[in-house]
Amino acid sequence: MFAALLPKSAPFFAMLDEQNGLLRRMAGLLVEMLEDTSKMDDVHKEIAFLEEEADLLHTRIVRALSQTFITPIDREDILRINQEQEEAMDCLQSLSTRLHIFEFTRVRFPALQMARTISAMLDLTRQMLEGLAHRRDCHKTRAFRTLRGESDMLLAVGLAELMDEQQEITPARIMQILKWSQAYERMSMLLEQVNTLAETIEEAVLKNV
Repeated sequence: MFAALLPKSAPFFAMLDEQNGLLRRMAGLLVEMLEDTSKMDDVHKEIAFLEEEADLLHTRIVRALSQTFITPIDREDILRINQEQEEAMDCLQSLSTRLHIFEFTRVRFPALQMARTISAMLDLTRQMLEGLAHRRDCHKTRAFRTLRGESDMLLAVGLAELMDEQQEITPARIMQILKWSQAYERMSMLLEQVNTLAETIEEAVLKNV
């Protein structure tokens, strides 16, 4: 009888999945931006719009936690996953802003392939969240680490490529090197954040399966 008087738990798994969906949509748009630079302006605006929507969802999850007595898993785990997904979206928008400001007309293959790999990594985090919701280990850790290794390799290749090209050193060439160095730095920050997100979900899964 007492339990019936308690407020019902908010749909935290559904909200985290919705948040993850926004993150994955943003990652897909990042790939689209790099595949076709003519769409860069429109895609950047769409990413910014999704990030604003994600901010509202992040706040809604925090508010629901503060108002809920009983949560399906430790509230600290929900809070951490919520925060890590939010920070991943911040990193992604920051990268989108850099690409938009730099107005690249030619995209380097390692950067494009790295964006595709990060998008695939985020698809795995969605499956990991689904496993957490159903209290089961979906065994995606090995696949995630393989993709992480591929991303690290692509980053190294991309940075080395900037210095190894046999081109005359001109002010324009130096400017391109500086721009792409900053773009790769932002991609590296996004990669690290996605990795932190996966580790956070994995820790929650290990505690609850």
